[in-house]
Amino acid sequence: MKAFTRSARAFRITSACSLIGVSIAVLAGCAPSTPAATPAPTVTVTVTPTSSPAPTPTWSASSSPAATTGSPVTIACSSLVADATIAAISPDFKTDPGAEVSGDNSFATIAGLDGRLCSWLNSASGSSISVGVANPGSASLATNEAKIKASGTANAALSGTSGNRGYVESNTEAPVFDVFTESGYWISISSIIFDSPSSADSILSNILQTLPAG
Repeated sequence: MKAFTRSARAFRITSACSLIGVSIAVLAGCAPSTPAATPAPTVTVTVTPTSSPAPTPTWSASSSPAATTGSPVTIACSSLVADATIAAISPDFKTDPGAEVSGDNSFATIAGLDGRLCSWLNSASGSSISVGVANPGSASLATNEAKIKASGTANAALSGTSGNRGYVESNTEAPVFDVFTESGYWISISSIIFDSPSSADSILSNILQTLPAG
């Protein structure tokens, strides 16, 4: 009997274990299955590189300034040289509006620089006085002065003031006197009646007094 009792107990344990196993199996079968995790969608990001902005140019104090372009001379001939100044040379000199410039000379160059050309004609002798004034800008002023300086003769008596430079041109039909002023003007005076630079002093002084100083 003891053995049977032990067998029965053993059976009951076995049965209990079987029931537990069945219960676990039933629970496992009844429990809803866990759905497989849905993989996260793959996101493709396209990055388009943008061009780097161009650097902003900077200017240093050592940068060379742009050359001055110059300005037209609009002063009337009667203001550049007063009628009284011309009459003091000879009352026969009158304004000659029909005078024309031709050839390769200072007056033709001044005309091309938007300068002012003036001429007075002596009706009795046929001689004339020609005046040209230009404000060409620093670069052109230096170029034309160097050209005249190379072929002409410097003359301090023509300068008028210490900051001006005067020259007498060479190989011309009539005497030609050029003055380059400190304020940037080019003055050219010519006449067959001028036998020396000093004979044009009255006209040059009148022009220098009329032109702006700065």
